[in-house]
Amino acid sequence: MGTRVYIGRLPYQAREKDVERFFRGYGRINDIMLKNGYGFVEFEDYRDADDAVYELNGKELCNERVIIEHARGTSRGGGYYGSARRSGWVDKYGPPTRTEYRLIVENLSSRVSWQDLKDYMRQAGEVTYADAHKRHRNEGIIEFATYSDMKNALEKLDNTDINGRRIKLVEDRPRKRRFVCYVGYMC
Repeated sequence: MGTRVYIGRLPYQAREKDVERFFRGYGRINDIMLKNGYGFVEFEDYRDADDAVYELNGKELCNERVIIEHARGTSRGGGYYGSARRSGWVDKYGPPTRTEYRLIVENLSSRVSWQDLKDYMRQAGEVTYADAHKRHRNEGIIEFATYSDMKNALEKLDNTDINGRRIKLVEDRPRKRRFVCYVGYMC
């Protein structure tokens, strides 16, 4: 087994200092990476990682019972479609479905990936597409299956914290096409 440990069901309010405190006494930590709902801790020695997995799985961190297990694989990047394709998701489920029920997510932390954003927004309804930092830094796009899911996200998740940043949700209304009829043409 390696030296990297996965933390599942990580509370959204958990900070790096909370994780350091949680793993105190289990050896030297090289790196901590926190995402929304999960994270990774890199130990210097694989034996310390083994001990942490064995003894801390199912214990409470910030009043939530967390999953602690050995991390599998390596981290992936490249945006929604790139990492989805590499992971086999696209082959299994097909490409993401685009809809007109779209929100712009402003003030997004650079640590939030499209996966994190999608997972967070699922609280409001069925998410069909997510992207983060593609068009603009610190901005994301989230699309929902229905108008009511999108409205629910606006009401429930606007002005909430993700990774220590308060996000702003703005409805991205489709532009109406201007229809111009020229003289002499049937319109």
